[in-house]
Formats: sequence, C-alpha cells, structure tokens
Amino acid sequence: MWNNFCAVVEDLFWFALGSERKLPVTAYQSSPLSLPARPATHSGLLTSTPAPVLLKATIPLPTLTSHAHSTPAYPEKTPDDETIVSTAILHAPVVMYVSEPAGTACVHAPQIDFDAVIETLPYGTAVTVIGYQGRFASVNRSNITGWVAKDDITPQKHDVWPQYMSGTTYDVAHAETVKTRRIVTDVFGAGSLGLPLQAGEYIMARLKSEHRTIAWSRKRPRIAGAWAKLLKGTLGIHSGITPKTDSIMEWQGDDGEGRLGYIEAVNPDLAITVSAVGVDEAGRYSVKTMSEEIWRELRPVFIEVA
Repeated sequence: MWNNFCAVVEDLFWFALGSERKLPVTAYQSSPLSLPARPATHSGLLTSTPAPVLLKATIPLPTLTSHAHSTPAYPEKTPDDETIVSTAILHAPVVMYVSEPAGTACVHAPQIDFDAVIETLPYGTAVTVIGYQGRFASVNRSNITGWVAKDDITPQKHDVWPQYMSGTTYDVAHAETVKTRRIVTDVFGAGSLGLPLQAGEYIMARLKSEHRTIAWSRKRPRIAGAWAKLLKGTLGIHSGITPKTDSIMEWQGDDGEGRLGYIEAVNPDLAITVSAVGVDEAGRYSVKTMSEEIWRELRPVFIEVA
C-alpha cells in the first residue's frame, strides 16, 4: 500500500517536471547527468527509461546600440532622382531667372498633367526658389506659387539679362543683342530684319528690368523721335522738359534722325548722365554726361513711365 502511494507521488513528480513551460528567452538542454532509473510499476504507465534532467540555458541576445535620432540606412537619393517624394527645402530662398528662350510653364504640381499650367513665365522672369522635387523647382512669383522645370532657370542673372559696355557695338549676332531681343520678345522685329541693337529695344529692356512697361497703341512705326507723340495721352505716361532719373530722353540728332536715351542720373547742377544705343554709330552703346547747357541745345523731351 505504502509502495503504491509512493509510486503515485513519484509519477506525479516526474509528470510535472516533464511538462514545465518554456520561457521565450531560454532553451532547455539535455544533461548527460540523470537520476537513477526508477523501477517499472504494474500500472504500465511508467518505464525504467532514465528521465533527463532539464537545465535552463540562457540564450545570448544581440547587443543593441541606441542612437538618438537614428534613421534607417536607405540608399541616398540625388536631386535628379525623380522618385523623391518630399520637397527638399533650401536653407534660404534663392532668386533665379527663367533661361529658356521660349519661357517656361509654371504648373500646380511637380508633374505634367491635364490643365496643369498656372502661368507661362517669359524669358528673364525672376522667381524665388524655395525647394526642389525631382526635376522640378518650387517657386514663388508675386502671389503665385507653383513648379517649373529646374533646367529652365538659372541663378546667374548675367546669363539671361544683357550686360552692356560703353563703347561696344552690338550687332545682330552679339550675345547681348540676342538676350535683349529675348527679353523684349523682338517686339520691333529688328531681329527678323538682321539689324544691330536698336535704341528702342535697349529702352524697353531697361524698363522691363525695373518692372515697368509701355502700353502701346496700334500706331506704327515706333521709331526713335516719334515716341512722345505716339505715347501722348497714354495711361501712366507723362512727358515734360525737365529731366528726371529713370526717365526717357528723346531728341533729334544733327542728321535729323531721332534719338532715345535713358537718364541714369540728374546732378544738382542739372547735368545729366545718359546711356543710349545708336547715338554715334548704329548698335553702339555709350554712356555720356551732358551739362545743362549742352542738353538744352538738343531741345529734348523727357518721358516718364510709371
């Protein structure tokens, strides 16, 4: 009786030991050490096979290093990668200029889509670039925000806007003549005629650089010497005989041909500094200072453009 009771207790002990729950970070290993075999019982549920002793062995975990603000090691993307999905904001806005001769389309999103064009920006237009996405640049212009092809703009103003040098003659093929005619869209047709740089083209380019323009009537031709008459009564135009800085000077040359100049400065003694094209020679750019006595002999008209 006592033997049977002990056998039952032993059976329960070994059964409980063999069904122990395994922890997630541990494993169990068989040990060559074992308890002495217990004798078989008449129940037939237990055998004399030695039961292994199960020992817990800690599994070493990989060492984790914590880094503040760590980011996944994804492959770096270049600005030309069209798969970039977020706008890279620049440290500071940058002014750039449309360098595409035909102008560039400003679209509402960084992609070409149906009815996407907000405005077509002409050659020479200044825009403020605030970021990039793929092959597009995010730009601001006045109250317009949109996207343009980044290959159509440049930060180098002198690559787009003409730079004139006194004493230089600008023929039809000169780079500055070409830039000037792109700026004014060859409004006078001088490029088509193969003419050197004209006085009116120079004046129109100067006005446009200062965000001013002239609303011309349909009367033609708009030759030097006829501007004051053609512009009489035009909104935003005022003509007089007193020179003012940034006004247009119109007069007749000794040969009877009209001349146009741009007033760069008016001194306290009323001497004026005038830049002009074609005064002494066709296409030649010059900057001269005239005393009051000299310019009054020319009987000029000064045209102010608002």
